[in-house]
Amino acid sequence: MTDRRKNSVFLRRVPLWAALFILLFASALWAASETGATASNFLKIPVAVIPSGMGEAYTAMVGPDSILYNPAGLGLLSYPTFSGSHNQYLDGITQEYAALSYPSKYGTFGLGFSMLASGEITAYDSNDMIIGHTSTDHRFITLSYARSWPHFSDDIGKLDPMLITPSWTRLSPITDYRPKAYRLALGTSIKQVSEKLADQQSTAYSFDVGALAVLPARFHIGVSVLNFSGRQKFTDEAYDLPRILRAGIAKDFHTINDIIVFKTAVDAVQYSDYGSFASIGLETDVMQVFQLRIGYKTQKDTGSRISGGLYNFIDAHREIP
Repeated sequence: MTDRRKNSVFLRRVPLWAALFILLFASALWAASETGATASNFLKIPVAVIPSGMGEAYTAMVGPDSILYNPAGLGLLSYPTFSGSHNQYLDGITQEYAALSYPSKYGTFGLGFSMLASGEITAYDSNDMIIGHTSTDHRFITLSYARSWPHFSDDIGKLDPMLITPSWTRLSPITDYRPKAYRLALGTSIKQVSEKLADQQSTAYSFDVGALAVLPARFHIGVSVLNFSGRQKFTDEAYDLPRILRAGIAKDFHTINDIIVFKTAVDAVQYSDYGSFASIGLETDVMQVFQLRIGYKTQKDTGSRISGGLYNFIDAHREIP
């Protein structure tokens, strides 16, 4: 049986019920916690450049940062990618992030890392006397696997014209015939989360699962469940990791000759310890030279609800030759 026939059979047997299954699975096992009654809440802090500029409306987008929002997005990447960022906060607090993805004939593999470090903190005793210095460290490592259908090994290193094209790539599109029905990708991640608070340290493991469908006219629909099943224990008490349920849509709009490309994305997000809110993102790409991004969240009492950024094409998000 040819690759084309195999893919056609698969698409008939496995329709878009995968995303619905993930939603039902998450809803059946979702148990709301008190606000803030979770561990490792640093997992909620944005770390990636492009998603942060779009208000984190990234569940239905495709890129190396999909490892943070929906691992299924990695399965639609037909070329190796890298994403990275460094943030310097006040009082010596730093944040690092890096993600890699590599496609193969067996699917796409991803690796991600992030760390939030407090730097040196002056320690005091109960009488407010300086007794030395301490520090905190929060990090996670993620290993992901994703696959898309139809899947053509010959497409590695080329762009699928059915997808919303990232503004940071210069690769050529696929010229061979490919069915323009739809694309379906499924992905999963295993995540190690560790925190060090002074002389106390704790490690937990969790899972992410996701699905992403691409419809004709570059219309993306995605759903994911993040930080599922993990519990972290300090001293005598254990807390769940902040489980996150995400669902999103994305679409792009092109002017004549692709001089300007608008990309829009909307996410519905639910935290296990907070509730639901929406994220809205817009990117304007001018001739693949510079991009303007703006995002908005309806989430309350969490600091700034508006985000944005202006970038040229020399970004931390690049395909790897």
